[in-house]
Amino acid sequence: MTRCTYPVAVVDGWHWAAAILVALLLAVLVLLWYDALRERPGWSLARATKRAAPATLVIPAGFIGALLLPLWVGGILIVVPLVVIGAMALAS
Repeated sequence: MTRCTYPVAVVDGWHWAAAILVALLLAVLVLLWYDALRERPGWSLARATKRAAPATLVIPAGFIGALLLPLWVGGILIVVPLVVIGAMALAS
């Protein structure tokens, strides 16, 4: 019998729920940032899109991170975008 010597990620329903929630929150955060870039004076739509496009890579990275890392890391990945979105809402 072979024993596994490396940690294996346990992906259950809570991990999937956290990953989906992280992806949605990060998508909202990226869209809010894109909207803020578009509203800057003197910025064209193309310039704002070009600047915000690399930020979309954080969405799948957060999804995979919440799915494969321990659940408490997924909780942190949920709380951080919530705080940032709340701060952006209060600032406007």
